[in-house]
Amino acid sequence: MRVQFLRHGESLSNADPDRIAIPESEGDTLSERGLLQARAAAEAVAGLGIRRIVSSPMGRARQTAGAVSERLRLEPEVWEWLHELREPSEYPGLPRIEQERQRWSNRMSSHEDPEHRRGDGESFADLLRRVERTREQLVADDVEGTLLVGHGIFFRFMFARTLLGTEFAPRHADWLWRIGSLNCGLSTFDHVAGGGSEDPADIAGWRCVTWMSPTVAPDLATGTGGVGPGF
Repeated sequence: MRVQFLRHGESLSNADPDRIAIPESEGDTLSERGLLQARAAAEAVAGLGIRRIVSSPMGRARQTAGAVSERLRLEPEVWEWLHELREPSEYPGLPRIEQERQRWSNRMSSHEDPEHRRGDGESFADLLRRVERTREQLVADDVEGTLLVGHGIFFRFMFARTLLGTEFAPRHADWLWRIGSLNCGLSTFDHVAGGGSEDPADIAGWRCVTWMSPTVAPDLATGTGGVGPGF
């Protein structure tokens, strides 16, 4: 079973040059560049045999999924648990230097307990449970040709969980910045039966086939939100 993971287009939060994060009420919508990226991504995935579109409930993801939906004439499903990592509610209002100090990777990697959280923000374990729920739902549905539209940090957790399995832990959170992320980058994951041979590559379960392949032209992908580790 093959699943395509599409990160949303550039959001107003991505494009803000002065702050790492701004409140969702201000930033959770696509910028003009993001809308163009979403339309270009829709053209790029049109020949991939997509039979189902699944989206995060957040505005930037739903707008991106909407562009693909219009091109492919498929009504998106919304999985409420596919939202981006939830930071503490006071986080967007902090000065930039404090945002850097308090951001998710610093919080998680400085505590061994995967359940540790700050205020009403999510823990490492919270996000990992949502990733597991997604993987289990995809396997249960067994739909060939699903396109899942979501968020960079969520997809990084999916990648790390696939690579490291149960060894993936809070101490790895800082390392996830080394996994690049593109607005409207497309990643491909397969779920295979496997097993039963001596071939070390014959491993049952999830595997990453491609990671964040560009779906837009380089000139459209440039800018503060085009390439980067943001939300």
